[in-house]
Amino acid sequence: MKVTNKLIIILVSLLFPLLAFAQQSPGKQPGQVYVSPEGKLYVKSKTPIYLRLATSADDGAQSYILRNQASLDPEKAAGFFEFEGHGPHTIRHMADHRVPQKNTDNHMFHVYDDGKSPRSKVSVTKAPWVFNGNVNIYGKPVKITLTFSDKDSGVFSGYYALNSETFSQYNSRLTLDQEMDYNLQYYAVDNVSNRSKLRKRYYSLDFTPPATATKIIGGHLALAGEDILSPRSRIALKSRDMKAGVKQIRYRFKGKKGVYKGKPLTMSGLKDGSHKLVFAAEDRVKNMEANHTFNFYLDSVPPVAKDRLIGDQYRKGKTLFVSGRTTVELTATDNKAGVRRIRYYINGKKSSIYSEPFNFPRKNGKATYSYKASDNVLNISKSILKRVTVDISAPKVTPRFKGEHYFSRKTHYVRMTTKIDLPTSDNLSGIKGVMYKIDDNPEVFNSGPFSLAAEGPHQVRYQAVDNVNNKTTEKELTLYVDEKAPEIYHHFSVNPTVVNQQIYPMKSLLYLAATDKQAGIRNIYYSINGSKEIKFHKPLSFKKKQSYDITIKAIDNVGNISYSEVSFKIQ
Repeated sequence: MKVTNKLIIILVSLLFPLLAFAQQSPGKQPGQVYVSPEGKLYVKSKTPIYLRLATSADDGAQSYILRNQASLDPEKAAGFFEFEGHGPHTIRHMADHRVPQKNTDNHMFHVYDDGKSPRSKVSVTKAPWVFNGNVNIYGKPVKITLTFSDKDSGVFSGYYALNSETFSQYNSRLTLDQEMDYNLQYYAVDNVSNRSKLRKRYYSLDFTPPATATKIIGGHLALAGEDILSPRSRIALKSRDMKAGVKQIRYRFKGKKGVYKGKPLTMSGLKDGSHKLVFAAEDRVKNMEANHTFNFYLDSVPPVAKDRLIGDQYRKGKTLFVSGRTTVELTATDNKAGVRRIRYYINGKKSSIYSEPFNFPRKNGKATYSYKASDNVLNISKSILKRVTVDISAPKVTPRFKGEHYFSRKTHYVRMTTKIDLPTSDNLSGIKGVMYKIDDNPEVFNSGPFSLAAEGPHQVRYQAVDNVNNKTTEKELTLYVDEKAPEIYHHFSVNPTVVNQQIYPMKSLLYLAATDKQAGIRNIYYSINGSKEIKFHKPLSFKKKQSYDITIKAIDNVGNISYSEVSFKIQ
């Protein structure tokens, strides 16, 4: 207890100036002095205090201001004092002559200095709740109760403003029932106008559940309103909530229930066919999303790819021969998602995307091609490898004659008995056949050796083809069938000694000759008086006087033979 001493006081009244309160506070406001129902006197701290002396308790009684020792000059305003420190204070009259006073209670006056502001407290009815930053978010309507207290002069009133800068006196609970944001401000004033600190609270009501969507990672196709996934696909769930935030996403998948942990769901354990994922999210104030169902088809079957050789091909044992004209056609079918593309390789080199039938490199020898297909959800078939041998070379044809044959002046001279053969050779796929045409007669294929039955000139056109239809360029033979024997001539170096008789002198020379209109003369032979045939090289000389019978034989270049005889006498 604090005591003000050395005042000889006849206590008449206390005067306290009043200060205007904040404009925010509506209605009547408290002063700076308050007398409680129990008669206690409270004064706001730091309030200037003046003492007056009166001889009557009547309201209209005359009073006199008391000057303290610091303001005795009557020309100046009387001075004031302040109670120093929160709590009870005592104004006491004490006699200067130290005479003990009777009835001491009559000389003591108690005043309570109130320098503390009221306290305020807020409480909210039970509801799903989360604190998000500086906002209290509730999942259903709530009621807010404001409680104000003051241990000294007591609460004069409490005030609040809800989504407004205009304050109202608080009398009853506040109801928040709209899905919106709320800004609550509140304070209290005690009976000596001490005002509490302005408090702010932010609330928001969230009645809207989260919204969850699926995101497909990996092969995925939306086809005719149906979602088609591959075994490599993963399903991610992403939920969004604008206020309270997402608490969890629950799902049912593969016959099991669970809470989504953020790791995308895989297709492991699922068979090819239709499936579904059921999911829903809950926010942090227990707003539940309605179940969503994601229906999809798991396509785990890759396409079926096939190839077809178009054009020349020939199999010999395990070897498949193709020509430079042969193309490869690739096709693929898929059971669900549809074929995306076919990729192929030739001789294991850089791949190409198939768009149309392709050829092999124009080079003789072994070659490979491989291919695989993918569907629209990236299922890929196994690579298929095929081997071929490419044959781009035409066969060779070399005409061959069996029997009489003579070539001269770009013409082949033959006999009717001469066999003409067209043998062929091929270094890879082998010979399919040879065809020829004699003059304007129909073409003949693979008939073997032939001969010409008509004497005279002929044209034979021919070509060969191998087993993959490589053909030689058409070639031509100019032939002449010569069945006429040569004509034989002879003459002597001198005239006969007896006119009109075949009598010639010693050392006469006999010349032999022959002509042939087509093939030409091969050889001339002679026999004298039945002797062995001798090949004619030079004129015959006769040194004996006798008779001679000479047989002459001429052979042309295709074996036609003619004979002639000459008889004469040397004397």
